[in-house]
Amino acid sequence: MPQNLYQEFSLERKRIDALLEKSLQSPVVIVTAPERYGKTHGVVSFLKKGDFTAVWVQLSQRDNQAGHFWENFSEAVGIHNKKLGVLLAEIGFPETNRQFDRYRALLNQAFVPPQKTVIVLDDFYFINNEMIIHFFDRVMAVPLSNIRILLISRSEPALNTVSLLSRGLLARIGAEDLRFSAEEIAEYFQMQRLSMTADELAQICRDTEGWLLQLSSIAADSKNKKSGEALYSAEEMKMNSFKKIDGSYFAGMERDMQKFLIKLSLIEHWPRDLVKTLASNQKFIEKIEEINPLIRYDAYIHGFRIHRLFLEFLRARQDELSAEESREVYIRAAEWCAANKLIMEAAINYEHAGDYRGLIDLVYSFPRILPNETAAFFLEIVERLTREGEESWPLLFLRYAVRAKLLLALGRYEKASEVSRDAIAKFEVLPPGPGNARILCAAYIVLGTIAIFTCRFTRNYNIAPWYERADFYYRQYPFSLKGKVTQANITSYVCQAACPAEKGLFEKAIQGFAPVIPYASHVLNGFLCGADELARCEFAYFKGDLPEAENFARKALFRAHEKKQYEIETRGFFFLLRIYLHSGDPREIQKIFRQLEARLEADEYPNRYIFYDIVSGWFYAQTKNTGRAAPWLKNDFEKSELNSYYHGFEIMVKAKCSFAEKNYQAVLKALDDPDGGNLLEGFLLGKLEKTALRSASLYHLGEKDAALQELTAAYEMAIPDSLDMPFIEMGADMRILAGAALNSKDCAIPSLWLERIRKRASAYGKKLFLFAEELKRPIPEENGRRIILARREKAVLRSLSQGLTREKIAGEENLSLNAVKEIIKNLYAKLGALNRADAIRIATALGFLKNSSH
Repeated sequence: MPQNLYQEFSLERKRIDALLEKSLQSPVVIVTAPERYGKTHGVVSFLKKGDFTAVWVQLSQRDNQAGHFWENFSEAVGIHNKKLGVLLAEIGFPETNRQFDRYRALLNQAFVPPQKTVIVLDDFYFINNEMIIHFFDRVMAVPLSNIRILLISRSEPALNTVSLLSRGLLARIGAEDLRFSAEEIAEYFQMQRLSMTADELAQICRDTEGWLLQLSSIAADSKNKKSGEALYSAEEMKMNSFKKIDGSYFAGMERDMQKFLIKLSLIEHWPRDLVKTLASNQKFIEKIEEINPLIRYDAYIHGFRIHRLFLEFLRARQDELSAEESREVYIRAAEWCAANKLIMEAAINYEHAGDYRGLIDLVYSFPRILPNETAAFFLEIVERLTREGEESWPLLFLRYAVRAKLLLALGRYEKASEVSRDAIAKFEVLPPGPGNARILCAAYIVLGTIAIFTCRFTRNYNIAPWYERADFYYRQYPFSLKGKVTQANITSYVCQAACPAEKGLFEKAIQGFAPVIPYASHVLNGFLCGADELARCEFAYFKGDLPEAENFARKALFRAHEKKQYEIETRGFFFLLRIYLHSGDPREIQKIFRQLEARLEADEYPNRYIFYDIVSGWFYAQTKNTGRAAPWLKNDFEKSELNSYYHGFEIMVKAKCSFAEKNYQAVLKALDDPDGGNLLEGFLLGKLEKTALRSASLYHLGEKDAALQELTAAYEMAIPDSLDMPFIEMGADMRILAGAALNSKDCAIPSLWLERIRKRASAYGKKLFLFAEELKRPIPEENGRRIILARREKAVLRSLSQGLTREKIAGEENLSLNAVKEIIKNLYAKLGALNRADAIRIATALGFLKNSSH
């Protein structure tokens, strides 16, 4: 074991001792941190106090030669067990399976319990020989129960650590753990006989980030201070550090490397792949290791960290870059961030670059309705950029078209309308041209969208002229749009009708909406295709006309699928799921779940996982199997990142989950929450479903009079257009409530209506009960025998449990995509599963996944 390490101090770090004690319960421990972080000292100090036998292997560059490494390793082992060292040397470096098995057997025989042995490999960062790396991958993959492997390295070892982590075999200690804490810094300076004030110690802690190299430098400088001088000055420390950085690291670099580091200081985060993208010479990445610890790779974030002082040093030299060089860095960083879905980072970099077209393209790569937080962030950038009044086309488009789009996403309709009308007043009087036409087209689309969102309150369903005008300008100078911006966002309910209810209101709303589709679809490449059929499906379903609802759902699915209108498709599947649950058809329900799951493979479908959770959550709540619903739907503190336009849909499903679990207070809380439940009030169908569910919840809580008042209010909303389904879907709960209403002298609801609803709800409830019991069935068997899965089926099942997509499974298993789909189909059939989550649950219960990392 190394002696005389860190002679300048002998501080006992109990925190690090405790961390090592805990970590060494794992078979493998990796301690990774830059130079002078106290890695080796901490391990030595701990092992000296413990009862471990420590085999210390000090590595160097020469150990990349397998023969030299094995001599070094055997000699280190021989210090503790001379015979074992000789035997290891005789078998030579374990290249073959036979040699490796012999190596394991020798160590297993020599180091036996209760003896605790730690094999320490110090300075492992020197090792890059693939043969030696492979040897350690094998050693760590199947660890010996009585031996711990501890690696000390300045950088992340090139080992297969993912597998070890997933199996719980690896513990990590990093630079963040090894940094001196505030208490340790105070103790360190006391040991150095330096009386620092509390304020000075706090400042030192902030400035050094607990880095030992700087702490020792400050201690040395402080000892040379004259009497009466402050022992610590942040500015002086910074100047001294800059001089040391320049003299010890920066000045000796090639000019290209210096400029590369200065370029890195322009951005805020340094993912490894982004740094590679920015490097004009890949040797720069290798050279970064030479300036550890000023810049280092952190495996936890898959990127680099730059020490704060070094970052300040580099930023002070940014004027050494030309304006064009800086702009190129920002643009390349923005493009990389956009491609990797780091949208806000991309926007910041486009702004720094002054690349307004890039920013426009970024905004138009999103769905039309953005999450509120994202929209507010972009609006702030756009308003900052367009404050100057410059009249270039990109800035004009940002000022009018993009700004109005973002205001619309935030629900600021009046301001969005004002900006769009200002654009129309300004540009319609100008000579025609592609730039002006596109701004005008965007303005009319915003006004048309506002008309759709507000028509249920204004009862003005004359929406089509806005989109007709947008189409007029589009036809003058057509432009190409594709991707998420062409996909329609469907609000919590499709039919734009609000209270008060009146007969024919839904038909009026649908007839006003349908003429919009041809114009919107033409301008925005398929936008809203199938939405009119979906609205008719929704209306038919709520009336209880299931054949008509199914017919329109199928038409909506066909048109939406053709134009990749994913939300319309998902909502169509949702209604089919409700229809087939009503008819008690498990085979059709299984097909719907497979279709929904297939949409999870569509990367261009935003929010697909959230919508899948919401739709499947509704199904599991309805069938009283909430254990299968996504966990976030069953608590009141976790919300999706959806725009508020959708939150009514989400809140209703959360409330239904609480109702299924008989947590009626939670139902009322969710439905009355101003941040979610009140959004249901804006739709007649939403308010109807909310009121019906409230009535049943109040009845279960013993508040009969309040429950009947709510039921009466729901009846009055439903009766003009005979919207029976919200009552029928409540099954046995509505049967009981309707019975109570029939027996009440004070209930004003006609008895004929109550009898009809009670009868239909009772029949639905019986089907629902049978279906729910089927879902709770015992683990399935096939033809009276336990299920048998083929080797390939088991491999695909394991990949599914690890969250891999079908494409990735095909690559991993060397299969075609169609073959993977067929195997998954067979797995579902054998397991009797509805979807992926169901298959994993059943397979786990059967024991097929007991060795999986799932």
